[in-house]
Amino acid sequence: MKYIPLPSFEAINSLLYGVEAHGCLITIRLEAFTCRHTREERQIAANLAQYQTDVQRTPPLSPSPGTNAAPMSMFTGEASCVPPPLVLGSSVDAAPLSFYTANAPTISPDDIDERLIYFVAALNSMYGKDGYDFSVLTENDFIAHNEATVRNEIQLTMQSFPESCQPAVRNFWAAIHEQVLDASQGCEVYEFSCPSCDPRAETSIFSHHYFFYNKTRKILVTLLEYAEGNRYRGDDGYSAAREDWGVGYETDERTQLYASDPEVDDESVGKNRWFYGY
Repeated sequence: MKYIPLPSFEAINSLLYGVEAHGCLITIRLEAFTCRHTREERQIAANLAQYQTDVQRTPPLSPSPGTNAAPMSMFTGEASCVPPPLVLGSSVDAAPLSFYTANAPTISPDDIDERLIYFVAALNSMYGKDGYDFSVLTENDFIAHNEATVRNEIQLTMQSFPESCQPAVRNFWAAIHEQVLDASQGCEVYEFSCPSCDPRAETSIFSHHYFFYNKTRKILVTLLEYAEGNRYRGDDGYSAAREDWGVGYETDERTQLYASDPEVDDESVGKNRWFYGY
């Protein structure tokens, strides 16, 4: 899997970074990747298979009641062989240890859905340099979407963007479709849906990670949308009294981060404050 630098995406990303709208700062970012089984993807498949094997062989602290049937796999629509979810502190009797056995069959990397491999690889590309590893994700952590629904939601957000953003808004979907086409031509749309694993969950008002995947073209486009509180403006619309706020941005080739504020109370920020620039 390889990141594809696209001038069309870079132009859109530069205009849709930290846009003041809906009472907050909204960022929408597009990235494209090739979908091929490189050494990295093979290692991810091995890690996913090992984790799922370990889960099958480890009894939960206390299974929830009424979970005799296995959960449905989001990708295949078939029951997946995974243990019942945990309910910490439940008084329900534990499942028989025979359900969880050291002799449970080993899951092969070849059994891992390639879409899950690519989604994990994309998330690792976005956040891996900050210490995140998404090899604990399963197919149930992704939700299939209708492209029209996602498009309407994003358009609803962008319709209040200022005039300076309109060139990006007008070219937004054409730029995506140029890479992955649309649903009628094989494009599938998924959303990462695991709040406990979302690096932006603790510091963002909301965040969404969408994946536009075209198996035929072997292209994956990620759409990241998140909103942050605008701490640089007071309720009266004026900038805060601190003159040093908002001064000194650091830029790398993929992401812009706020410079650290030395006087922000450490207890008021998330566990990964250096990534978010606090």
